[in-house]
Amino acid sequence: MNAALLPMLMAVTAMQALPPELKPLLRALERARYAVFVAPPPIPGAYGTTDPKRKLIWVSPLAIELGLARAVLIHEAVHAAQACPKGKLNPIGWPVQMSYVVDREVSGLLYRGYAHSKHELEREAFAMQGHPQAIPMITKALQQRCR
Repeated sequence: MNAALLPMLMAVTAMQALPPELKPLLRALERARYAVFVAPPPIPGAYGTTDPKRKLIWVSPLAIELGLARAVLIHEAVHAAQACPKGKLNPIGWPVQMSYVVDREVSGLLYRGYAHSKHELEREAFAMQGHPQAIPMITKALQQRCR
């Protein structure tokens, strides 16, 4: 099999495996030249991972089974948008508003699992997971930033 076809085949699998509400976001990622894999991420224990230099996103099959597919894909798609246009992550600048309880939990996750230099990027991605307009906002950011 041609190695160049593998990401496209995996993206088709993602389109089939992820919930229908995520199809517009998957298409936006595809237009931004990101391939989305439904496979265990290269980081053990992670539900999702983004490799902005290679324009690859992994969503763990476990995340789908646990009902976390929307949150995980949104989180990783934020990182994809943050990485455009040059593959280096930079905050988009969305207001980061979370309830007190969610903010405390995210702060704990960041403190325990992320380098301080990544906190702003991760806080933005975590905040978008529960945002009701996340998909259109990320789609717009991908269109504007990933030309």
